[in-house]
Amino acid sequence: MAYPSWADGPSWTTVAATADCPEHAVYTGNVDKSDLDEREYRLVRLNNGILGVLVHDESTDKAAASLHVATGHLQDPDDVPGLAHFCEHMIMKAGSSSGITRDLSPILPRMIGHLNGGVKNGVTGPALQDYFFSVNSPALASGIPRLAAFFWGPLFTPGLTAREMNAVDSENKRNLQNDVRRITQVAKGLSVNGHPWRKFGTGNVATLTEKAKKAIDQTSRQDEDQEGDGGAVGREVRKMLIEWWEKQYCAGRMTLAVVGKEPLDDLTKLVIPAFSKIPNRGLDPRPMVKDPFWGPEQFATIVYIKTVKDYHAFRLSFPIAYQGPLYQTRPAQFVAHFVGHEGPGSICAFLKQKGWLVSLTAGHTQDNRSVPFFDIAGTLTKEGYRKSPSTPLVRDSNANTPFYYLSLLRSSAFEAYHFAEIAQTAKTHFRFREKSQPHTYARELARRLLDPVPPERILDFGALVREWDETGVRELLEALVPERGRVLLMAKDHDAGVLGNGVGVEQVWEKERWYGTEYVVKKLDDEFIQEARQPHANPALALPGPNPYIPSDFSVERIPVDVPARVPEKVQESTRASLWFKKDDQFWVPKARVQLRIRTPYARLTPRHAVLTSLYTNLVEDTLAEIAYDATIAGLDYGVSSTAEGIHVSVSGYNDKIPVLLRTVLEKLRSVEIRDDRLRVFAEQLGLSYKNYYLGQPSNLSQYFVACVFNPFVWTPAEKLQEISTITSDDVEKHKRELLSKVHFEALITGNIRRDRAAKIMEDIEEQFSDAQTLAPAEWHRHRCLLLPPGADVILEKTHVNTKEMNSALTYYCHFGDLTDDRLRATLVFLVHVIKEPTFSQLRTVEQLGYVVSATVRSSTGSMGLDIKIQSLKPPSFLEGRVDAFLEAFRDVLAGFSEEKLAHEKNSLIMKLLEKPKNLGEESARFWDKINWEYYDFLQNEIDANTIETLALEEVVQAYDAFVAPKGSSRRKLSVHLVAQQTANEPSTASTLVREEGEAIFKASLACSAAAVPVSRPGEGPYPSPKL
Repeated sequence: MAYPSWADGPSWTTVAATADCPEHAVYTGNVDKSDLDEREYRLVRLNNGILGVLVHDESTDKAAASLHVATGHLQDPDDVPGLAHFCEHMIMKAGSSSGITRDLSPILPRMIGHLNGGVKNGVTGPALQDYFFSVNSPALASGIPRLAAFFWGPLFTPGLTAREMNAVDSENKRNLQNDVRRITQVAKGLSVNGHPWRKFGTGNVATLTEKAKKAIDQTSRQDEDQEGDGGAVGREVRKMLIEWWEKQYCAGRMTLAVVGKEPLDDLTKLVIPAFSKIPNRGLDPRPMVKDPFWGPEQFATIVYIKTVKDYHAFRLSFPIAYQGPLYQTRPAQFVAHFVGHEGPGSICAFLKQKGWLVSLTAGHTQDNRSVPFFDIAGTLTKEGYRKSPSTPLVRDSNANTPFYYLSLLRSSAFEAYHFAEIAQTAKTHFRFREKSQPHTYARELARRLLDPVPPERILDFGALVREWDETGVRELLEALVPERGRVLLMAKDHDAGVLGNGVGVEQVWEKERWYGTEYVVKKLDDEFIQEARQPHANPALALPGPNPYIPSDFSVERIPVDVPARVPEKVQESTRASLWFKKDDQFWVPKARVQLRIRTPYARLTPRHAVLTSLYTNLVEDTLAEIAYDATIAGLDYGVSSTAEGIHVSVSGYNDKIPVLLRTVLEKLRSVEIRDDRLRVFAEQLGLSYKNYYLGQPSNLSQYFVACVFNPFVWTPAEKLQEISTITSDDVEKHKRELLSKVHFEALITGNIRRDRAAKIMEDIEEQFSDAQTLAPAEWHRHRCLLLPPGADVILEKTHVNTKEMNSALTYYCHFGDLTDDRLRATLVFLVHVIKEPTFSQLRTVEQLGYVVSATVRSSTGSMGLDIKIQSLKPPSFLEGRVDAFLEAFRDVLAGFSEEKLAHEKNSLIMKLLEKPKNLGEESARFWDKINWEYYDFLQNEIDANTIETLALEEVVQAYDAFVAPKGSSRRKLSVHLVAQQTANEPSTASTLVREEGEAIFKASLACSAAAVPVSRPGEGPYPSPKL
């Protein structure tokens, strides 16, 4: 039987077959758990070789499963790129379970996804495929057999072949202008000839059918499409798919994780019979390509790549040994700790000081056994880009700096505290790790079983560093030398001076096959390599000192409660400040979170004010990066950002150090030095972000343009871009003083912290800004929303600025009413819940309009409605017609709901609305969201759930007829048509057409909603205040 050797031995006990459960093996040894983990685990090995971990979580209200297969697009046939990806699409459509033999695209979400309050998806990578779902807990028993059936009895339904090939093609076209995809494929394509790493993993219609077309008799009359099978070509593709599946899919290559509320014995009886049916074909359980993916032609090269968006970046890559077996010592993590550090003496700090760098990351790839890399990557300024390796050699090149630092590491003696701190912080993070969403955790556990991890380490694999192995670190550092590296240098337009060696801007660049990305490859200059290979030559570089932020007090004040409080308490209110507080009463971690809103009237008065505030907060974060980076390593986090109301500050992590870090952040907020050199860096980056915004995904942009129509106070990236070039450091300094001259504070403090200490933190906040005047409520920025008039049927038409973007997009919005209307809001939430999957199924799956199709609730202050979004090669005017037709047809579907179906849909949504937060961060985020809205409606989900329970079908249909149906009596509809320049759009003459130049006048004609007013529930004041 083929399975990893570690999944055997004296700690594995065979469990005899019973009438309802086949024979299997169970791991009987100990599994190392964190202090907080009250879940129970069982590792199982099925007789067919599948390795699984079952998790009993008594407190969960969600269940999940994930199955990983150790194969991916590296195993694609050379002449059929994308076949593994196509298999992922096809395999989740149908399986021979319980008599179900048709397309499961509408069934699957109901049984193991959306309609049971969860998610489902499949992902294909180079070396693994991941299939997962989550559901409300009661639905797990029906979901598990269906998931298993995809793998023991996939139907690869012939009638879906053409459709799913088109879906793969649409997915690929969606990503053609995605810089990450484009750069990655260039890098892959420059590997050794014939190596699987060069393969094009996504695939498209052409790659999936080219071989099939050559294989069939083109003169045959059997090429007619028979109910969607793609004709003779499609049938040949399906044949190739089944052949590939039989060669690659094997139980011994599969790992499984299931998280459920059921006891372990019940989970065992559910899982083992379902997945034991999958055959083991005796294949290598963990296939690995051992041929080198780089050779002499790849080493010591620099690749210049043209990007779609305007930015400058680099990536320095080194091939290294697969790190999986080194889980005890993790040398790559040790090296990454130093190389990616941002404190004094680091690569990052030095290059920022020079004005060459914006951000830096370092680390190794963990999901690909066959192609392991260690990468150092960063975003550069324009000046930093010009200091990239070139001829003549620039001695202080930014590309030399990483090599100098690696040389420093090779020549340095590591201090005892270096390893101790890394090991201690890893241990602390694992010890107090909080729960995540069940499907996230299931995917994580299933993924770990693919690595050579002993069963007792399944929970802490990749988290702990147990041993110090200096030899392993030194060996890794010897692999990170210039002659073994490759530099990728990215820019929209490359300077001739940077290209060097006679490579001119006008030169005919090479073009990557699949995305059309232009690039040039050069060998690194010998002089550069010799210089970079020299012993440490930069006195500004140094190893980090001891970390002052490592926490030491992990005590938790545990006060048991019958039921955790659902809302925070308002413990302080004055003309100057408000404090919301909730002592942790369910997660019991030594952590806390502080969210602070500093209201000021000057944050976004004009586009110029908005730019000044963004530059100011960016400079604050930049200053903090060097002095507070140690805090992030130690498990704390902070953020400073601009908002319409003013400034948002957040601090989170171990409560032992929260007050110190918060004081540091606020001190820098007041005292940050506005340096000319750093201002130039962030003005450049902010300007590029404004320009690049309009190069984004069409579907995202269309939704943004809808938001712009309804927001009376928005300043667009284009408007803000006009201000960038004239802003000086004196302007920002003056703006800083103005921002902080008149303020109001509102804070939320949650976690392992007492009320009196929270009050002291609030007192300290006010004290640090004691010289500021108090901002009166009449001066607060209040969110409002512009409202469509009755009977509105408006189309706003815009053109995508990227001439090479072939996709257009439609966002179709139907207004319902005021967000504070509890019954109408519950009706909208329910309606979107039941229309979401049919929208996807009809418009994407059946009609094949595009890869991106969704239906969601759009909420604004004083307004709410239904959003339908589509991204497609077809013109938005055509998409609008198809949405109209779908909405007309769905009315009858909705009206035809049986009592049983209505009850099921309501119950599924109610369980989703009442889902408990999984950790302190989720709980705090929920509270802060309600505070941000300024309705302070902390019980909105509960109110919605209670209201949905009482909804009658007739009431829902009436709302649909009034607000959604194309001929609705009270319908107010706005759609944004974002048109690709390659596409002709012909909007309906029945609609009011607004073009870009008329948008401002159109907005001026709209009425405005009231601002948010704190809700008042029967029997309560406006602010719910339960006692802790």
